[in-house]
Amino acid sequence: MVHAADLMRKAVMRLAWHSGFASRTRDRFGGLGSIIMLHRVRPDCISPLGVTRSLSITPRFLDQILVSLKSEGTELVSMDEMIERMKSGSQDGRRFAAVTLDDGYNDNLNHAYPVFQKHNVPFTVYGAPGLIEGAAVLWWEVVEKLVAKASVIRIPGGPEWRCGTLFQKRSAFHTLMRYFSYTLTELEQLPVLREMCAAEGMICGVSADQDVMTWKELRQIASDPLCTIGAHTVHHYNLKKLTAEMVAQEMRLSADMLEDNLGKRPAHFAYPYGSAKAAGRREAEIAAEEGFLSAVTTRHGTIHPEHRANLHALPRISINGRFQKLVYAQTMMSGATTPIANAGRRVVQA
Repeated sequence: MVHAADLMRKAVMRLAWHSGFASRTRDRFGGLGSIIMLHRVRPDCISPLGVTRSLSITPRFLDQILVSLKSEGTELVSMDEMIERMKSGSQDGRRFAAVTLDDGYNDNLNHAYPVFQKHNVPFTVYGAPGLIEGAAVLWWEVVEKLVAKASVIRIPGGPEWRCGTLFQKRSAFHTLMRYFSYTLTELEQLPVLREMCAAEGMICGVSADQDVMTWKELRQIASDPLCTIGAHTVHHYNLKKLTAEMVAQEMRLSADMLEDNLGKRPAHFAYPYGSAKAAGRREAEIAAEEGFLSAVTTRHGTIHPEHRANLHALPRISINGRFQKLVYAQTMMSGATTPIANAGRRVVQA
């Protein structure tokens, strides 16, 4: 399903690239480089209703991006190296890019990892131990699976929606996404979802081929020096909806659990959801207090010298299934789209 807003963004990015605007403005808007945000990397990029496939790109597209970055002279660095360069202020004229993947899907190991190995490119996987151990679920994928199966969707003690057609199912999915994201508290999400799944005779989970890596798989990928494991909370909560004490606990416990299972304490953190509605100045201050060297958001933007004073609210460039063409990735990483997405601001901070 293609949204009008996405069509407009694509048209603007194509114009920016082919007109030469993106390359001409790279020095002003491109900054020091970019942090690339990925989620899933898999060959099919499908989902039951087609609504979560935007989280995926293909291994072939990932390969194209890495080849393109190398050919233009961009250095592909680890998060450790990126932070070190920002702190030291050392610049040799070459831009950098750090590649990150959120949630720890097992296709990161099966499909993304071979591409990183092929190009000898460092990457960071942000893992949430609750997803690994079943204390949390990929609820957005469960909701899609639930709506795909049901003919009628009911919220416990609330309204219901008919789901007889694909249009009705997609409409119900987006309504439920808003309900789970903004109406329910973080602690209410899983019990409500389990009740809704039980009403449809469905287990509240996703199939193995859509799941996150096990501890064994995470240890396997973490054993490669190319890989850095970062923390992503325990339960993948929206941190702005928690008390400060709970935020600190989610950050600290996730680092503790990753250290216990992998033998190394994570130095980098990614906020679940990562928008301004999920992570702000309070969360950035807590991440710093918990000892993380960096913390990344999902806010759109490139990295600039000003971010040296704001290492715990770093923006990223989302490379996703909605914009799976090289021209879009190149335009976004040039920085040309940053002021468009952020009300004219060149530098995005908390």
